[in-house]
Amino acid sequence: MSLESVNEASAEELRQIEREKRRQRRLARERGEIPALRARRRAVNPGDLGVAGATPDAPPAPLVLPARLVTVLDRVGGEAGAADMFHDVLMRAGGLSDPMEYVANAVRESISAAFPPLGALAHLADLTTAGMPVFSDDESLRAEAILTGRLPAPPVDPSELDSWQLLLEAHEAGTRAVLSKGAWRRLVHKLPLAVVDDLIDSGRLDARADLASWPDHDDRSRYVTARLSPGALGASDVKALAWTSELRRRAVMEGAEVLPVDGRHDEWSLRAALLNGDVNALDQVGPLSDTHFPPDLSRLVRSLQAVRRGAAVGPELGQEPGLFFLLEDCLPNGRLVSGSSKFHYWAGTRRLYRLLDEAHWAMAAEPDIAPDVLRSVVEQAIALRNEKEGAGAGKAGREARAVLAYVYFLTARPGDRDRLDRAVGLLEEVLRRGTRRRGGVDPQARRRMIVLSDLLQALRQKSRPHDVLNPYLALSVEHGSSEWRHGWRNLRGQVPAEQLEYINNAKDRVQRREMAGRMGREAEILYELPLDEQFLRIPRVHSPVLQPRIRPLERRTDPSTSEERNWTASEAARDIVSRGRIMREDH
Repeated sequence: MSLESVNEASAEELRQIEREKRRQRRLARERGEIPALRARRRAVNPGDLGVAGATPDAPPAPLVLPARLVTVLDRVGGEAGAADMFHDVLMRAGGLSDPMEYVANAVRESISAAFPPLGALAHLADLTTAGMPVFSDDESLRAEAILTGRLPAPPVDPSELDSWQLLLEAHEAGTRAVLSKGAWRRLVHKLPLAVVDDLIDSGRLDARADLASWPDHDDRSRYVTARLSPGALGASDVKALAWTSELRRRAVMEGAEVLPVDGRHDEWSLRAALLNGDVNALDQVGPLSDTHFPPDLSRLVRSLQAVRRGAAVGPELGQEPGLFFLLEDCLPNGRLVSGSSKFHYWAGTRRLYRLLDEAHWAMAAEPDIAPDVLRSVVEQAIALRNEKEGAGAGKAGREARAVLAYVYFLTARPGDRDRLDRAVGLLEEVLRRGTRRRGGVDPQARRRMIVLSDLLQALRQKSRPHDVLNPYLALSVEHGSSEWRHGWRNLRGQVPAEQLEYINNAKDRVQRREMAGRMGREAEILYELPLDEQFLRIPRVHSPVLQPRIRPLERRTDPSTSEERNWTASEAARDIVSRGRIMREDH
């Protein structure tokens, strides 16, 4: 640019300044702040007509600002509802040696008092851009970052933990960035709780913050821990949170009594009742549409109620070992158990041995009904007999064949070769199937199969097996039980006289077997049932429906407001806007 063009630009700027000064003086005269021209001339000393001047008490002229600053100030005053918001400031600045510094500080203070922090920051940033020195360079950079949302990453090891650092950390948290535990701790304790809940709901704040390692034990720490890592809370923390559902859940898990609420089962008292085997609690549940049960518990209640009414056990329930004991209690008495689920194989085998126990008791105490009971044993065994090799199916199939062979031998008449051959064939199937790896043959079951093999060889030599293949079972006790004397005494008081020989023979055989064991002699081979006692036990498996895992605490705050979400930006803006006033007061 040439020197001539520079001079022309300077002259034009001076003309604009002069025009603005005239406009300001005109406005001041209209408001009565400066006497009219004629009045001022009359006030001049007639003896000094040749000297231009004013009276010593005349007010100074207002400070004249560049047009771009005037435009911004007029807009700010309009938004604040005070058109002459900065008039007094400009009037007082007119007589000062450094008027612009005074105006900048006064305008900053007026704007910070009239607008919320972010609005004040935006206006002051506009004034800075227009040429008024309201911000330092560092403040200008921070203000621009806040207003544009283009914030830098927070220092990992900050020298000062102020609102600016908190804003940077909060912004970083919203971008799924990895923050230190210290940063998360500051955010959890400083941010509005609704915003903390937003971070949790969005997955940005999770268990990796490791709240359990924080030294804080206040209500907010408990609340956030309950939402992220509820298992880390002790009983006192749960009580302090008044978290009723978790208190009742823990009581269920501990096996404690959980009472109904207002005479009606809630989800926890019902779970406790069912875990204790109280299937009658299902009758005390009102219409499921009126309850507030979780969906999985409602489905279970509906299914169990249907089974109690005679419906079949569905395939989904039948594969859940943690529910077997409940399903078994819900089955109608006397019904044949048949099906192809894990539950059907398990429950059918348990019913098979209950019927066999009843048959032994009937053979001793009520011989007239023994044939009917034995037929029920055969029916259940046939229902369980299968060719599958899965764990449940394979075990149930072996037990069914072993029991069928036992009953055939037990009821065979002398010379009934066909019945004996069928029994021997079933035993061979048991032994053949028991040697396969699949099906879960444990060492004890394998040992009993070997005993059956030895017994099979002995039975082949006879046309008629012993009347009592297993004296323990004949006395209505488990094989090898030390309670056989109690069983014998109990039966002796119930059986008719003609059956005393039957139970006394069983007692004598047990005594001879025990004597042989004490003397180191080989004991009599018995028909040992069941093959796998472990298979008949109630599975010690937790049902996730009856014993659910701890669930995080549900959100207790309302959706966050815009004011809450902008809180960190507002606090950082407040510090920037008020910093100049603090510095001026200190100065």
